[in-house]
Amino acid sequence: MSKKVIIIGGEGNGGVIASCIEDNRERFNDLEWEVAGFLNDFEKGKRINGYPVLGGTDEIINFLNDDFYFMYAIHMIGRNVKSEEIFLNMDIPDKKFATIIHKTAFVAQNAILAPGVFVMSNAYIGPTAQIGKCTLVMANALIGHNTTVGPLCHFSVGSITSSYITIGKVSDVTLGAKVLEKRKIGNYAVVGANSLVTNDIPDCEIHIGSPAKFLKRIKFD
Repeated sequence: MSKKVIIIGGEGNGGVIASCIEDNRERFNDLEWEVAGFLNDFEKGKRINGYPVLGGTDEIINFLNDDFYFMYAIHMIGRNVKSEEIFLNMDIPDKKFATIIHKTAFVAQNAILAPGVFVMSNAYIGPTAQIGKCTLVMANALIGHNTTVGPLCHFSVGSITSSYITIGKVSDVTLGAKVLEKRKIGNYAVVGANSLVTNDIPDCEIHIGSPAKFLKRIKFD
């Protein structure tokens, strides 16, 4: 029997997760997971990608004691602290998170994925990489060997994060961005689209360009 997943979020990241589960079921006959619905504070009583919105994030307690698993899909780029705040307020036990991997993704056997990680189609996670809780790795994203990623991070489509990199919590490597090896990216940091990271990025800073340079700090509200 399939395990039922409630996706926390909207049609953006949440819709991608739902589509991954559907594709794994339909094309690859992988029936491990089944989408039960969404939790979304702004779409109560509506449907997202054809699935019912079962309630808001403040109603998580109504589902924790049932046979549901959860995927956390809320990630507001530039408002990283707010994304974490919503996550922490729900206080979901690790054992209640699903880990969803598209069947076309490559994940090295000795890579470590924490609970709640999502890996989309044609993504690559190299040997001994460690990916933190509820991190989202989108289609065609690459994370090299010996790279350590904190919880609640987000790797957009086509991003390339090389090897021996350390990334803190709730940080972003966005569309088509590239991070050279042996760099450090702090907590709540953002690498802008198509940027090339040649130097470390401190906590809470947004860097853009090639080479990437400081643009501004993230929002804290």
